[in-house]
Amino acid sequence: MIERYPYGKAPFWLTALALVSLILVVVMHRREEDEPDLVLAISAANHVDSYKEVLPRFEAKHGVKVALNLVHSRALQTRLQNAIMAGAEVPDLVELQENHLAFFTRGPVKDVGFTDLTDVLTREGLRERLVESRLSLWMYQGRVFAAPHDVHPVMLMYRADIVEELGIDVSKLETWDDFVEVGRNVVKDLDGDGVPDRYMIDLPVSAAWGLLILLRQRDVSLFDENGNLTFNRPETVDTIIWYARQVAGKDRIAFECGWGQPFYKAMFDGLVLFYIAPDWRSYTTQMDAPGLAGKMKLMPLPAWTKGGRRTSVWGGTGLAITKASERQDLAWELAKELYFQPKELGKRFATTNIIPPLKDAWDLPEFREPTRNFPGKAIA
Repeated sequence: MIERYPYGKAPFWLTALALVSLILVVVMHRREEDEPDLVLAISAANHVDSYKEVLPRFEAKHGVKVALNLVHSRALQTRLQNAIMAGAEVPDLVELQENHLAFFTRGPVKDVGFTDLTDVLTREGLRERLVESRLSLWMYQGRVFAAPHDVHPVMLMYRADIVEELGIDVSKLETWDDFVEVGRNVVKDLDGDGVPDRYMIDLPVSAAWGLLILLRQRDVSLFDENGNLTFNRPETVDTIIWYARQVAGKDRIAFECGWGQPFYKAMFDGLVLFYIAPDWRSYTTQMDAPGLAGKMKLMPLPAWTKGGRRTSVWGGTGLAITKASERQDLAWELAKELYFQPKELGKRFATTNIIPPLKDAWDLPEFREPTRNFPGKAIA
């Protein structure tokens, strides 16, 4: 090829070098164009679609690109923690699960790898619009390090067709004592093989979520504000003993249904009648068990004492901005776009049943619409 070049070897190599340089410049420029201005990492798959609706408008408004990455919850937690400690590259914003903040807050406040949102929430009038108790999930030493995504109130959903056939009046299940009394008669061996074929409620033996929900209903935490264990408190001991009696022994009323297909099979078969139902589970049941449409209803949790609290919470997600982000102001604008726009939250509720902690969003019409699996009953 060099021999056929009419201007000699030196001009050939100069031309070749110029072409290579031009190609490198074009490639690098394209890479720079493809580089996102913000990276948002989340672990909840059911958040993806609603965020994808918001991001194009945000990008157009600010003239930026945002990368939305879906990462497994455990991987997000461990890799992010390691990256922050090593000073490696991290996303600009991350959604954390409710129990993950503790992994990043083991030391002085100044060493937390997330931006302190306490002052900006107050300054922009957002804190007073939020359910204050949801902020506590994302606080460390009195400072807020993530914006809350949800409330996740808990009700009971139940196989109304079977419950009504058995003559159970759910309006009379006012307390857990009432519930247990009825449950003792519900548990039956229907085919005479010595194994019960019907249970009152789905509660786990191999996991702690059931017990934690009931403790929260009583305003009890496993740790106090100073990080001390509360197992020796009378209400904690009482709840644990009550729970143990319902999930084990000859008088138990609970069966552990598990997750996924075993859970829905138990529901379809009528193996268990009542199920703990936070807002998000009401939607997954609606999507994953369409054959039960019209057969499921909702009721408040029984109270621990007559006239007491008839709900609890299960789960939670929060959006944090990493201190390492070079675009703090832009990241905060994105956080507000995703979490604090009432109209967007109304549309999000319609596709997830997730109730946001922004109180002024609750008046939107989407929160009053009945759902397919729970006819005539609004979730919110």
